[in-house]
Amino acid sequence: MQPRSWLLVVWLLAACSAQPAPTPADSTAPAPAILKGYGISPLGFPGDFSQYPQFLAEVASLPNGAVMFNGAWRDAAASSGQPPQAALGLMQAATQYGFTPIIVFGWRSSATQLHLDVPANPAPDWSNLEARALFLQMLVEFAAEHHPPYLFLGNENDYYYIAQPQDYMRWIEFYDQAYDAIKAVSPATQVGPIFQYERLAGLGTLNGWDQAHWGALDAHDPTRLDILGITLYPWFSAATPEELPDDYLTQLLQHAGATPIAITETGWPAETPGLQAPWHASPESQLRYVDALARITRPVDLRILNWLFINPINASPDSLEVQLFGSISLRDQAGEPRPVYQTWVNFLP
Repeated sequence: MQPRSWLLVVWLLAACSAQPAPTPADSTAPAPAILKGYGISPLGFPGDFSQYPQFLAEVASLPNGAVMFNGAWRDAAASSGQPPQAALGLMQAATQYGFTPIIVFGWRSSATQLHLDVPANPAPDWSNLEARALFLQMLVEFAAEHHPPYLFLGNENDYYYIAQPQDYMRWIEFYDQAYDAIKAVSPATQVGPIFQYERLAGLGTLNGWDQAHWGALDAHDPTRLDILGITLYPWFSAATPEELPDDYLTQLLQHAGATPIAITETGWPAETPGLQAPWHASPESQLRYVDALARITRPVDLRILNWLFINPINASPDSLEVQLFGSISLRDQAGEPRPVYQTWVNFLP
């Protein structure tokens, strides 16, 4: 999934929360061996963030709890160069509540809508040197002050490699520059990109993704990959969790080498309202997917494992995004735990 602007409101609620913090957390401290994270998803989101404090407290109470901010690298073109307020709010909330923050700074909403136009230069691509300088300025300021344990640059970047291969190489140039600058001010921060695995590997045949695009990953200098992020949605590949082979991630391991892996988004849909899907979506399928994850991740040096949402997207199924991803949650629309909830909490790979 791509960054969504509604995430940017959550910092306001982090600052005014009245919930007590279980245990303060130092964001510079080493993270647990395998984090169990969740995208920002309080009950009622994206239209209602009144339950955001309860969401943070819930994550902090779960084993190895982490919260992932996945948003644009800026709040607006005019504020380019300044860290997004929502990311700052999440770092503050991590200290207050006692979970580990995971930061993803995205830079596009589609192949043609890149958030790279700035007042000094409107060019919306990676040829924009002014935008690159401001992006870099923001990253250095954020890393130097907050020392995030994990910092991912770009989300599902393989999509841009497929659509704009020439400009993608300019992105790689910027990534290398940003990696060096971040490590210079925050050596312990683990830096990496994120790809969509089924599309990258050509395994998402149920979604028409039958051609691999490993060039997106292979273009990276492996010495500048502390961690490699993937979004993992095997229901694009198999109709049921049982159909996933044990070696489902073998291609990833071949290309990643010794680089540790972060599964930044995963899960199985509980339903697909308004969509005639070729995969089986149900609460029972979610349960069985946890068993499948145990099988396919067994050979992986896994550092992060994020279920997409705790609470479902509270919106009518009038968009493909809601139809596909809206129910990949541990709770239902009423806030009641789905059958998978406790199974997932007890799953400690």
